[in-house]
Amino acid sequence: MDIEENVKQIDEGIDIHPLKKGRRVLIFLADFFMHFILSFLFFNIAVAPIGKAITNYKQNNDNHILATRDMYQHYYEAGILLKDGSFETTDITAGIEYTYRCFLSYYVLDNEESIDPNHTQYGHKEENEVIHNYFVLLRNNEPSYISFFKNYNAENDYFIYDETTHLFSLKNEVKTELYAFYDIKDELGKIGQSYYKNILNNVFNPLMAEVFVDVDNNDLHYEGESYSFIGCKNIVKEIEKYHDNLMTISTFISHFISWAILFLIIPIINKNRKTLAMQLLKVEMVNFYNLNHTKRSMYVIVATYSFFAMMLGLMFVPSLLVPFNTLFSLRFLAYGTVFSLVLIIADLIFLLFNQYNRSLIDYLGNNLYLSEEEMNELYRAKGYKI
Repeated sequence: MDIEENVKQIDEGIDIHPLKKGRRVLIFLADFFMHFILSFLFFNIAVAPIGKAITNYKQNNDNHILATRDMYQHYYEAGILLKDGSFETTDITAGIEYTYRCFLSYYVLDNEESIDPNHTQYGHKEENEVIHNYFVLLRNNEPSYISFFKNYNAENDYFIYDETTHLFSLKNEVKTELYAFYDIKDELGKIGQSYYKNILNNVFNPLMAEVFVDVDNNDLHYEGESYSFIGCKNIVKEIEKYHDNLMTISTFISHFISWAILFLIIPIINKNRKTLAMQLLKVEMVNFYNLNHTKRSMYVIVATYSFFAMMLGLMFVPSLLVPFNTLFSLRFLAYGTVFSLVLIIADLIFLLFNQYNRSLIDYLGNNLYLSEEEMNELYRAKGYKI
């Protein structure tokens, strides 16, 4: 039996118009944003702070800072990275950039002394050739050093390999252009800038990546430190896992509380099964076959769907406490968001092609959305005074 037959049984002069597709979508969006804002508030004001308190977050965070510092300290103690007073050891990016400038100075400058009084580490000092020192002196693996250097140098061929000494040197024309970088009275020209950039991207960074991979595989340990590099790294991983779990569980708890309030408590208490968004937008949800308000037992289907559909914003709830690029590493939140997105797209496609402007969940729950005006007309047709 379709709507027209239902309406005819009520009153031959009444014509019921389902809620338009755009307004039906608007109902979902209003529900979603209310849920997201409420989840966001619960997470930041109550759930996450309580979770931190009962799981000793401060101690874990302090241990993470110490373990991270000790982990990177292995690079500096082993001479893999070099440091001056302008950055912290935990700033690995700054450490690599400074080490590159020292590394390049070994090949550009002929004397140990720096010609830049602001950077005394520059010069033809053995400790500046960090790649050679790691593979040859520390790991006793000269073949790997030579193989890696030759392989990455092949891109631009700026370096010359000496078969007798087994050492590399810069071609004279390259040295000449790069010398200006270390002379405070001069500056790099365009050719020198291209040399500097190409050696960084095609030689030094790939070689440094090989060093880091080797450290991950073979570990590092320096005297006086109770934990090795891998030991510190494992501690960091464990604490990061704890943090990810705390953020994930706190987010799901916030999601559940918000869902329970907006899609269980309010609609169940409301005699017409209205969510807060439906009340604000003056919309009614009725049974498709008899045009009566949806029963509590049938509303369970709608509430269950809402639990999964509202997970669309799950991944962004902890955005104040988690860096944006790290949000995507919270796997269960990301999976929940993707699952919700697929569910909503399927629901929307069904809505676009349904003649009564019903979404998939409306169809499964035997529901139809009407405006309050349409519902009042229906009541009048039944003989009620509005």
